[in-house]
Amino acid sequence: MGFEKFAIIGADCISTSIALNLKERKDPPHIVGYDKEALAADLVRSMGAFDDIELKVDRTCRDADFVLVAAPLSSIRDIFSAIAPALKPGCFVTDTARLKRPVMRWAQELLPDNVYFAGGHIVLNPVLVGLNAEMGLDLASADLLTEALYCVTVPYETPRGLIDVFADLIKSFDAQPFFIDAAEHDGLQSGIDGLPDLLAIALLRSTIDAPGWEEMRKFADHRFASATEAAVDVDQRQTDMLLNRENIVQRLNALISELLELRDLLDRNDDEALEQCLAQSMRGRSRWLRERAQGMWVGEHSADVESVPPLGQQIKQIFFGDRTSRAEKRAEQRAEKKDR
Repeated sequence: MGFEKFAIIGADCISTSIALNLKERKDPPHIVGYDKEALAADLVRSMGAFDDIELKVDRTCRDADFVLVAAPLSSIRDIFSAIAPALKPGCFVTDTARLKRPVMRWAQELLPDNVYFAGGHIVLNPVLVGLNAEMGLDLASADLLTEALYCVTVPYETPRGLIDVFADLIKSFDAQPFFIDAAEHDGLQSGIDGLPDLLAIALLRSTIDAPGWEEMRKFADHRFASATEAAVDVDQRQTDMLLNRENIVQRLNALISELLELRDLLDRNDDEALEQCLAQSMRGRSRWLRERAQGMWVGEHSADVESVPPLGQQIKQIFFGDRTSRAEKRAEQRAEKKDR
């Protein structure tokens, strides 16, 4: 299956980089773009990423073989509803949202049965982009996805051949496809996305405008600013938190337990235990930063693809989950007993 016409909905750094990569190829596809901010779409076209732009989202998808929805999670359901009548049979649709379960549910509910959908979440390689929180269009480039981790969630009924085609497309960006169950993905995401937001909000609510704040604010420095930075624009992520609330509540419960333990250590004046907790935390953070500086997996400036399961194993894990792994373990145990 070849993708000759691409539709890209949403002009952000990642979608623009994908378009730029496609336009550098020997036989580049025709790319039609759309963004609710017309100026953003015009800017991306001026960069050579879009061949044409549309002012209506449904018209963007007309006759498209491949549709990429790079929009905030809060707007994806409405986008699916709007484009559904315009999708031609057999086209492939994907997204770049940071949560996958709600997107998979909306796709099943709203998209026609004669089109294919796979969820996507692109995690850029930190060696190349660092810890830059702001990824504007000025940072878009054809090689931005080099050694990125490209998470993919697929419905059970997706043909294996189509999965292979999508995996090949991902690899053509020099990214590493990583197939993962949507529920598992969102559970992992809750610890590094929603939890920091709520922690920053709790810190702000317990200090700003609390008794003594008028004097306390005089001493607030860069550490307080850094600790509360996650609350910036948090209102735009409220939908994300609510849609992933079950996972975030579990993470919050674990966090509350840790806070209570630290409170008890301070209350008991247990200096030795507190010192051990602080040292363990600092070692953990240092290890994370060291590993992150080495790349998305391990190895200097490169992704260790050996640590990423093969495509077939990833797909088998998605479709059969723990049942397969348990059956394989039982088979191994029977073989060991027989050998004895």
